Amino acid sequence: MAGSLALQSSQWFPSHVQVTVLRARGLRAKGKHNSSDAFAIIQLGKERYCTSVLEQSRDPEWKEECVFEVLPDWLLDGEGGGHGAGKELLITIMHRSLLAMDKFLGQLALPLAATYRHKTSRKPE
Repeated sequence: MAGSLALQSSQWFPSHVQVTVLRARGLRAKGKHNSSDAFAIIQLGKERYCTSVLEQSRDPEWKEECVFEVLPDWLLDGEGGGHGAGKELLITIMHRSLLAMDKFLGQLALPLAATYRHKTSRKPE
């Protein structure tokens, strides 16, 4: 544990991550008119952000941004054994249903440590 703290104090870690939800493509039709009323839920730890609902689209474009606080041990790739080891940014796409429960359309999990380490995963498609 002391070695992990020494490692953290000698390295710089970002305190926040900015997420831009651009679009989704080829979503399954879950609503009327062979389309979906899609929205995205972005979650990191206990923080959540929901995009607006784009009605009657199978290729929604949100272009919405949100910011989440990041703790340093979330970026250590499990090597420190901290509570944040293995944290993932979770993006879930749902279909808004007014009369029943919302329906699952898809999900993407981005491991924070790998994204931070490679720094090339800035704009996954």
